[in-house]
Amino acid sequence: MKCILAVTGSIACYKAYDVARGLIKNGHEVKIVLTHGALEFLRPETFTYLGVQNVYLPTDDFTPSKLTHDQTVLHIELAKWADKLIIAPLSANTLGRLNLGLNNDLLGSLYLAFGKKPILMFPAMNTQMLHHDRTQTHIKELSSQSHIGLIHPVSGKLACGDVGEGKFPEVSAVIDLIETYDPTKNVSKHVIVTAGATAAPLDPVRYLTNPSTGRMGLAVAKAFLKYGYQVTLLAGHQCSQEVENLKGHPRFTMIKAPTTSLMKEAALKVFPNADLYISTGAIADIEFDVASEKMKKENLTSSLPFHQAPDILKEILQIKKTQQRVVSFAAETQTTPEVFQEKMNRKPVDLMIGNKVANGLIGTSEIEGFQKAHGQYYFVTSNSLSGPHDLTKQDIGQELVDWFEGFKSW
Repeated sequence: MKCILAVTGSIACYKAYDVARGLIKNGHEVKIVLTHGALEFLRPETFTYLGVQNVYLPTDDFTPSKLTHDQTVLHIELAKWADKLIIAPLSANTLGRLNLGLNNDLLGSLYLAFGKKPILMFPAMNTQMLHHDRTQTHIKELSSQSHIGLIHPVSGKLACGDVGEGKFPEVSAVIDLIETYDPTKNVSKHVIVTAGATAAPLDPVRYLTNPSTGRMGLAVAKAFLKYGYQVTLLAGHQCSQEVENLKGHPRFTMIKAPTTSLMKEAALKVFPNADLYISTGAIADIEFDVASEKMKKENLTSSLPFHQAPDILKEILQIKKTQQRVVSFAAETQTTPEVFQEKMNRKPVDLMIGNKVANGLIGTSEIEGFQKAHGQYYFVTSNSLSGPHDLTKQDIGQELVDWFEGFKSW
C-alpha cells in the first residue's frame, strides 16, 4: 500500500516515528507530510532515517526541487500517488482547518485534492478540547463523509496529567487499523470468527486448556475487515492481546467467551444473522464438575469427574440456513485423508482446514500448529482434499476471503 502519513501538532506526534517504522516494516510505501505544529516537536530527518521515501514540510508546495521534471503541483502529485491518507495524530487545530477546507499549508491542499480516496484520521487532544461543541461539530461533519474514517481516541492519562478521552491509541493498534480499515469499502455481509482456546475450569484456581493464542482467528478477522466486511470475533480464554488493537475498528465487534459454554451461548446468539461462520477456535471438548472452592491436594483422587462439553459446531450446523456458509478448522495429531473425511462426515461443513498440532510438552516433540506463524494446511470439502500447503496465518485469511467471494475453490 502507498500511504501518506500526515503528522500534526498534537503532543502525541512523537509516536508518528513508530507508526512510520511499523508501516515500513510491514512492507508499505510511506511518505510524510508535516504541519507547522508538528515541526515544533519533531525533526523531519528522523523519518528519513526510519526509511520513508520522502518528508514534506508545510510550505513545500512552493519548493520546485521537491518535484521531478515531469511533475507539476506537489499536492496534486501526492494525491495521485497515494492509496490512503493517514492523519495521525490529528490536532484540534488541524481538525478544524480540514473540516472548514482551509488549505493554507501542504496538508490542507492535499486533503482537498485527495478526492474520495480513503482518509483515516486519529484525533488526539485534551479531553475538554475533544468534547468542546466546535470540536464535536467538526468530528460529526467529517465523519459523515463516506471516504473518511475517523478513529475515536482512547481514554487514559494524557500528557497534561488529566485522565480522560483524547489519548492517541497504542502504535500497534494504529497500524492494525490503517491496514484493515478502508471507509470506502463496505460489504453488507457479516462474518463470525471464533478465536483462541476455551478453558474448562476445575475449581476457582485450576483449569484445563490448550496453547492456542487466537492469532489464526485474528488473521482471518483482519483479512475480512480489510475488504469491508462486518466481523464479530468470539475471543476465547487468553486470546492474543493483539485482538484488542481492533476495538477501535467501526466494523469490528469482540465478544469475550473464555469457556465452551460461554462460546456456545455467544455463537448461537450471533450466528442467525451471519453470512459466514469460521471456527478457528480451539474449543475444549470436556467440562469438569466445577468445585466452588479450591480442591485440596490431600482430597484429590486418581480421577476427576467430567462430562462432554457442548459441540458448538454441531449445534451451528443444526440451525444453519441454506444461504449461510460454515468453515471449520481441524487441529489433529494425524493428518490423513481418513481422519479428515471422518470428521467431514460427522460435521459436513462447506470447507474444512486441517493442520497438525502438538503442544510440545510430551517427550521430545516440538510445538506444531500452535503459536507458529506458518504451517502445513489441508483444504477439505465433501469431495476433495488439497494439501499440504505451506501457508502463513495471513495467507489463510486471504484464502478464505477469496473462497467466500468465489474467486477460489478447493
